[in-house]
Formats: sequence, structure tokens, C-alpha cells
Amino acid sequence: MEWMDQPGISFAEHQLALKGLARLNAVSGAHGKVWKALAEALEVEKGPREPVRVIDIATGGGDLPICLFKRARAAGIDLRILAVDRAEGALQHALASCEAAGVPADLDTDFPDRPGIHFAVADALQKPLALPKADWVTSSLFLHHLTGEEARDLLHGLAEIAEKGLVIADLDRGWLNTLLVTLGSYLLSRSPLVHHDGPASIRAAFSRSEAEALVGWAGLGGATVKTAFPGMWVMRLVRN
Repeated sequence: MEWMDQPGISFAEHQLALKGLARLNAVSGAHGKVWKALAEALEVEKGPREPVRVIDIATGGGDLPICLFKRARAAGIDLRILAVDRAEGALQHALASCEAAGVPADLDTDFPDRPGIHFAVADALQKPLALPKADWVTSSLFLHHLTGEEARDLLHGLAEIAEKGLVIADLDRGWLNTLLVTLGSYLLSRSPLVHHDGPASIRAAFSRSEAEALVGWAGLGGATVKTAFPGMWVMRLVRN
């Protein structure tokens, strides 16, 4: 189990770990991979450009929604994000990161009424999933925290609230990626949590072939899983 998943982690330890993970994600381009897949899908939508509602699951320190919002703003897309996580401390970190990045953000349980991000406490594994419908649902680097059955149930539940599609990204387990993640965890962070959880994450991750099997197991007909260098795969479901 990853240490960050355990109770009793101090606020300071948690914040230091989130900063380290943000650096790892920035160097690996993890969140840019989600944006690329989402942007490609948005281009196939027909008709006038309307606000796009996105729910980000297990948002952690908010790095992914911040990335998505800034890139959407640069592309002229009105993106309204509801980002959820079960850890309130992570959301406080996310709000501070938004302020530093010049991204409008607040705490709320529904979508913003203008371009921006709302953060809310929610457990993605809760059944039924207590979240509103969205155009798109995203998640990055979360599935490796779950068992196969939990991942299947989560994907099935997310597909039910995603009206236009899903974009899910995670680590791709393999010996080379294990080496890269382990080195990156030590080189890019001073956090003992990251030093432990980085290698633990890649060992627990689903390989690309296992992610493809999850697609079928969760009933996500039409979803694709593609390798995303370095060390990841991206799952995308686009509804016609």
C-alpha cells in the first residue's frame, strides 16, 4: 500500500509529497497526455462551441484540472471543471496552486457558472457515485491505487455520468518504467512518501494489456488504450 493512502499522515508531510508529485507529473508530461486526448475529442464535436463540463476524479493536488483549464483557455474553450478528492488537505493545496497559477477556483459541489474550477470532497469509490452528469470525465494516476474489481466498478460508474466520454491515464507497469519512476521519485522530490510511493505505484499499476482487459470487463465498448511515452497509457472513450 502507498503511504499517502494511509491515515495519520501529517499535513506538512502530505503537502511536501504533493509538491514532489507535481514535479514528477510535470517532467513526465502526464497531464499533457490527458489534455491531448481530450482536445482531439473536442475537435470532433459539431455545432457552436458551448461550455464544456469536466469532472476530474481523485484530483489530488489539482495539477490535472489546472493544466486542462490553462490549455483550454489558451485554445478559446470555455472549460468548467468539478474536481473531486476524498482528502480535504489535498483540496486546500489545490486551491493554493490555482491561486499561484492565476486560475479561478473555489470550493463547491457543482460546476462553476463561468470558466474555472470547483473543488469538492467526494469518494470516487462510493456507490452509487454521488456526482452530477458531465460532458467528460477525466482521471490521472488513480487506477493503480485500486484492485481490478474496484477499477472495473469505477470505470463503469464513470461511464454512466460521462455524456460525451472518458479520458483516463495511468502508469504502465513494466521493468523500464519501474526504473524510470524509481529514479524520478528520488531525483525530483525530497519527500520520503514520494520515495516510497513512486516505486510502489508502478509495481501496483495495470499494464497496457491489463488496461485493455479492464475496458472489456467494465463494458466500455469502443474505448481505446494507447501507450503514452514515457511510462504511461491513456484510455479514451468517445461517445458518438
